[in-house]
Amino acid sequence: MAQRLTRRGPLTREEIVRRALELAETEGIERLSLHKIAAAVGVRTMSLYNHVDDKTDVLDAMADVILRGVEISDVDAMSWQDGLRGLARAFRAAALKYPHSAPLVLIRRLNAPAAMPVVEAALRVLSRAGLEGAAAVHVLRTFIAFLIGTLAREIGSAPTYAGAVPGVVAGREQHLVESGLPAVAAVAGDLAFCDHEAEMEFGLELFVDGVRRRAGLVG
Repeated sequence: MAQRLTRRGPLTREEIVRRALELAETEGIERLSLHKIAAAVGVRTMSLYNHVDDKTDVLDAMADVILRGVEISDVDAMSWQDGLRGLARAFRAAALKYPHSAPLVLIRRLNAPAAMPVVEAALRVLSRAGLEGAAAVHVLRTFIAFLIGTLAREIGSAPTYAGAVPGVVAGREQHLVESGLPAVAAVAGDLAFCDHEAEMEFGLELFVDGVRRRAGLVG
């Protein structure tokens, strides 16, 4: 086991990952390095390799911590509609605890073992909605895509369209009309503002309605 340069006791994989999350949240995930993590836990960089394989291993472990933080309610005790709503909200809450590290979950680890309890809960909910087999898998993947897109926008990995088009601010609609964008001009004020929670709730209700219709179609 690695020996520390300080007196904080023996190093563990859990502490390495915890410190990595703290560094990512304070300095940004793009600036995270094994050298910085080693300094934060009080060992030389090479000592980390007694507990982690490489930086990729650390990043995956960080994503797993976020995924394990998804607090799954007893979806079997509620309607399937509320079950889907609850899972979406729990996923968002877990990701927003680590907004700078959340992209690791969105782009790296949704097939990780730590994600399987969420997948299991979602499939049980969809089963009670009348969706089984391949139909349930298609809907599950659409659900995941909706969550990824919504959260990517919220944490800044995707555009909100506010400011994406010149003149998309209230009061500059005429500029947009003259630029050949009358439809954009008509909703410029709305495009210039984005309430992320409200947007997720709106999309979630569209998704629930879609599942309801799909379940009717497949009987």
